[in-house]
Amino acid sequence: MEPTSLQDFVCALDPTSLPRVLKVCSGVYFQGSIYEISGNECCLSTGDLIKVTQVHLQKVVCENPGTGQTIELDPNFQGLFRRLTGPQSYGTLEELVSAAMHRSKELPIWFMSTHKIDTKARVVPKEQPLMLEAVEMYLGTCSARCVLSVGNQMVKLRLPLSQKGTFWDLETGDPRTLLQALQDPALKGPLLTCPNLPWRSLILRPQYEIQAIMHIFSSLRAAATCPVAQTQDENLANGHPGQTRCIQQGDL
Repeated sequence: MEPTSLQDFVCALDPTSLPRVLKVCSGVYFQGSIYEISGNECCLSTGDLIKVTQVHLQKVVCENPGTGQTIELDPNFQGLFRRLTGPQSYGTLEELVSAAMHRSKELPIWFMSTHKIDTKARVVPKEQPLMLEAVEMYLGTCSARCVLSVGNQMVKLRLPLSQKGTFWDLETGDPRTLLQALQDPALKGPLLTCPNLPWRSLILRPQYEIQAIMHIFSSLRAAATCPVAQTQDENLANGHPGQTRCIQQGDL
């Protein structure tokens, strides 16, 4: 296994695979390198072995990539997340469909508008995901046949391709809960969207605490993601650019 940072390892970790043994394979650890555990001092150094026994999600920081604003989400947050497939928005539905066809993307596709859409059937709230399932002629106008999910109902709408707005292409498929989004490797890094949050695009930054056993001392608890100015027993991840490697469990 290639060396990776402790944060990346924890974010990609399947909890059912615990315990896992890590080896510190590179890194220089400043101030936070010494920990007091039950009256004893220990230090993380290159070559040390650590058995990770538990991982706890403490909170999730949600960041607006445009402004840098952040809010904290509880791990039990009930909103659903989708991935924005690209950084570009579209001024009309026709531009959105043309871009999808240019990328050889087959229908149906998902999209949202940053403004509400008034139709004869109903008003589509802003940033509400819509499924575009076909392009067809309707009352002499080239239109997009769309499906809006309202509770347990699926409402069909027809929108002209000339419909103006600011449209964003969304990931196809079912939306994810917060925990599902954090566990999906494909969603680590790309911009996401959630109708329950105030920003149309966002980044999720989870903060974990790990409980581990060192090969010398009895136990160690440390934050997997934390600022530099934390107390010493929370600085396991502060060895910028510290690296860890997964090795066989029997080696500890």
